[in-house]
Amino acid sequence: MPVFYRKDMMPMSQFSELLKEYIKKKDITIKALAEKCGIDRTYLHKILKGERKVPSVDFVENISLQLMLSTEDKSRLMELYNISEMGEDVYNRRKQVSKIIHDMANTNMEDPDALTFKTEVDIDSVPEISIYTDKRELRKNLQVLICSDVHNGSDIQVIAQPTEFLTNLLSIAAEGSESAINHLFFFDNTSGEKNTAKYNLDIFPFICHLAQKHEKYEAFYYYEGASAYFNSTNIMPNIMITNNFLIRTDSDYCEGVIYRSKPMVEFYMRQFEKFKTKCAKLLDHAVDILEYVYFWYDDNANFIGVDFQPCTMLCLTEDIYNAHALLPADAKKFVKAKLTMGKKALSEHKFVNLFSEKGLAEFMTTGEIFELPRNSYTFPTLAERKIMLQIMISLCENGMADYRIIKDDYFAVSKNLCINISDNTSLNIVARNNCFSDFSYLKISETSLVQAFWDYFQHFIDSDAVCSHEETIEILRSYL
Repeated sequence: MPVFYRKDMMPMSQFSELLKEYIKKKDITIKALAEKCGIDRTYLHKILKGERKVPSVDFVENISLQLMLSTEDKSRLMELYNISEMGEDVYNRRKQVSKIIHDMANTNMEDPDALTFKTEVDIDSVPEISIYTDKRELRKNLQVLICSDVHNGSDIQVIAQPTEFLTNLLSIAAEGSESAINHLFFFDNTSGEKNTAKYNLDIFPFICHLAQKHEKYEAFYYYEGASAYFNSTNIMPNIMITNNFLIRTDSDYCEGVIYRSKPMVEFYMRQFEKFKTKCAKLLDHAVDILEYVYFWYDDNANFIGVDFQPCTMLCLTEDIYNAHALLPADAKKFVKAKLTMGKKALSEHKFVNLFSEKGLAEFMTTGEIFELPRNSYTFPTLAERKIMLQIMISLCENGMADYRIIKDDYFAVSKNLCINISDNTSLNIVARNNCFSDFSYLKISETSLVQAFWDYFQHFIDSDAVCSHEETIEILRSYL
């Protein structure tokens, strides 16, 4: 019979109870298990009583091996060990960030309730007030009316919490248009809560998805307690405004009212603009390589970069740059100045670059630089790539940069996603399409998000998923 753990149990007690369950299931004595693990029987007894801490992840690996645990059982035991080491809130937050990174690189959100067609309507034929109590009917008409107004040049103003349905609705409505989306929502700042970042991390992927798909999406946030918001008596909290329609719905888009009224639209637009002045802008877009380069090194702080390839831009010599950059003269000069700033920043701040060995191999084989769109440069020659690799090794050995290889068995680094994060200052996300011809650049400065990602990567660097400084240098040298 499985053991069910009370929420008020300490993490170490949970680990001990689960380990006792596994020992009982395998029908082995504590003495025999201690001998197999090469540890003192008394020491194991104290761990099982929750009186001693588990010494290391190696202990968990060893005892899982000796008990011949299944992959699933080992994962449960390892999870409780990690919770006992980090605390449940920190562990869950780091796990959440890891999932966000994976989903941003691999997930294409699709809502089964979101329709895939657009329909133009005769505005004058729409009733002045339409009340919907059927979820399917409401969502269908939201899409039809919003898409029709956007097709005729309307922008979209939204006050609503990011959800999967809203993300898909706005993505479909704005696809291929030049319309702006202004989106107001709250981030949780519930006082007294241990993990205020949880809700903020929950909604963050929806915001990123919209921002990456639509460059005229602007997100603005204010702070409010999530529990107070969702327990309030505001029965129609969601508001959407286009040129011709005011829409109010419940939080789940199951019931709502659509008004076709110019006075109502104008009144709510004025209120929307007033409310927007009290909100903070969440992210900055860069629509091309020059705007993205403008973001580089603006933060006077230590930073961590995570990408499929190692950062090669800081290893470009002036000769290699001049020979391969396909940019107008002014742009070429601007990028060069930013690269100079970057090299200066290395001498003043700590830079850690995490990457995949597969990315290193691909750069050394082809010369392709994933940090740049393909149409902005020509590939360096093999001799030039070796010069750049030697510079990379020199930066490592001189302590100016810390290049570290991520072990693919632990963490699959995506070609389509690059993350750069400054020390509790800003989070920069680069999403690439499969052809590497189109990039999306976002810069986020909201404190709870930046701190959550910074904490995650600080912990990740010291984990078994990342090669040591010395191991990485040895691997880099093998490619010369």
